[in-house]
Amino acid sequence: MPEPARNGEFALIAALRRRLGAASLPGEVHSGDDTAVLLPPASPLLFATDVAVERVHFDLAFSSPADAGWKVAVANLSDVAAMGGRPTHVVAGVAGRGTRLLEEVFEGLLEACRAYETALVGGDLSHSEQLFLSVAILGQAPPSGAVLRSGGRPGDELYCTGPLGAAAAGLSRLRQDGRATGRLVEAFLRPRARVREGSLAARLGASAMIDISDGLAQDLSHLTAASGVGAELEGVPVAEGASEQEALSGGEDYELLFSVAPGTDVEQAFAREALAPPVRIGRLVAEPARLSLRGEPLEPRGYSHGFG
Repeated sequence: MPEPARNGEFALIAALRRRLGAASLPGEVHSGDDTAVLLPPASPLLFATDVAVERVHFDLAFSSPADAGWKVAVANLSDVAAMGGRPTHVVAGVAGRGTRLLEEVFEGLLEACRAYETALVGGDLSHSEQLFLSVAILGQAPPSGAVLRSGGRPGDELYCTGPLGAAAAGLSRLRQDGRATGRLVEAFLRPRARVREGSLAARLGASAMIDISDGLAQDLSHLTAASGVGAELEGVPVAEGASEQEALSGGEDYELLFSVAPGTDVEQAFAREALAPPVRIGRLVAEPARLSLRGEPLEPRGYSHGFG
C-alpha cells in the first residue's frame, strides 16, 4: 500500500485510540497491542458477533454512518441482554470509503458502548467501496446462569418488554421521505438494548428468552422450537403509529421476549426497578406445532437476510 495511505490509516488509528482511552481495570490492556488483554469474568463468558452491510442492514441515503455504528453495537448488546447478561467488552472491524466515514462509524459505536457501560477495546480498519461493520462482544452471564431459548415449559407465561413495530414503521417513513424525523424514525435509526430488563428477567427466573430482532412471530418460533413447546398469543403490543403486521414481522425492535412460571410477580418487580412494566402476551403450551394469535394460526414470518 502506498505510504501516504498508510500514514492516513495510522493517523486515524492513533486518533481513535485517544478516543477509546486507557483500560480502567488494573491488568487489562485495550487498544494498542496485537490483542486486548482482559481479565476473566467471575461467571460464564458470553460471546457473540454480528455484521452489518450497507444496503442490506442500513442505507446511507437516510442513515448516517454514526447511526450504523450505533445500530450494529446495539444488536450485539441486545444479544447479551437476551441471555440475562452484562456486556463488558466490544471489538469492531470496519471497512469503508474514507477516513471521515470511518471516524463517524466509530463515533456511533462509542456512543452505544458508553451508553451501556461497555468498553470498546479495539478492532481493525480497512478500505471498501461498501461500508461493512463486524462487531464482536463479550459479556458476563448472570449468577444463575445464562437464560437460553430452550428452557420454556408448558404453562409458562410469555412477556414482551415493550411495544413492537416502531422500527419497521420508521423504516417505512424513511423510504417515503429520506428526511423524515420523529419517534418512529428514531426507533429505527437508534434502537435500544434492554440490558437492565434482561438482567431482571433472569433474576425473576425466566425460563427462556430471546431478543426480537427479526419480528415477534419469527423470534417466538425460534424460542418455541428450541424449547420443544408451542405458544398461544392473546395479543400483540403494537407501538403507536405502527401496524400489528409491522409488530409481528417487521423486526429490529430489540425488545425482549421471555417466559416465566405462572404467578411470577413480573409487573411489580419491574416497577420496583423503575423499568416500564412488560406486557403479558400469552403462554407456552405443550403442543410443539401450535403457534396461534387470538385462536388463529400464526405464521412465523419476519426479517430474512435473503438466503435461499
